[in-house]
Amino acid sequence: MNKELSKLFTDLSPLDLSLTLNNYACVSLILRGPLDDLQIGFIQRAIHPEDRWSGQIAFPGGKKEDWDTSALATALRETQEEVGIILTPDEMIGRLDDIQARKAGTLLEFFIRPFVFYTEREFEVRLDHNEVADFFWVPLKHLESPDYTTTYEFMREQLQLRLPAISLGKDIPLWGLSYMITQNLLKHLNSRIP
Repeated sequence: MNKELSKLFTDLSPLDLSLTLNNYACVSLILRGPLDDLQIGFIQRAIHPEDRWSGQIAFPGGKKEDWDTSALATALRETQEEVGIILTPDEMIGRLDDIQARKAGTLLEFFIRPFVFYTEREFEVRLDHNEVADFFWVPLKHLESPDYTTTYEFMREQLQLRLPAISLGKDIPLWGLSYMITQNLLKHLNSRIP
C-alpha cells in the first residue's frame, strides 16, 4: 500500500518557499487505511488563554530547531514530541506545496512545509498536554462531503472574518492554513486516484 500511495506523489514538484524564506515549520499529514477509505490524523491544540490558536484543529508539527538535520527531521521530531507517534522516513510518501503563513490576511516571513506519511502500524498516542488536547482520525470522505462544509466566523483586529471550514464535530472547525493544506491534499489525491 505504501508503494501504491507513494506513486501518487511521483513526479510531483511541490512549491519550495525555502528559496525565498528562511523560517519555517513542518507538519505531518498521517494517512492510514485502504486507498478507497483513507483516514487522516488531526490534533486539537491545547487550550491556553494567551494562545491565539488555542483549541484549533491542526496537524502535528512545529518549528525547525537548529539541531534538526532536515525539514523531514523536523516533522518527525515534532510529531513524536506532540503526539508520541514515531514515524519513520520510509513511511513518508510525499510532500505538498509549502504554504506561506499569514496573519489577518498579511503574508508573514515564514512558511509551513507539509509532509505526507502513510502507516499500517498501530501505535499508542501519547499527547504532550502542554501543546495538544486531542489526536483523532477523520475519513477523507468526511472532508470531501458537502454535508460538513461550513464557515468559521471570528473577529480579528476589529474585522469580522468569515472563512471556509469543515465541521469535524469539535467546538472549532477545520479552517485557515490547516484547511488550505487539507484541500491541497484532497485535490492532489483526487487528481491521481483512478
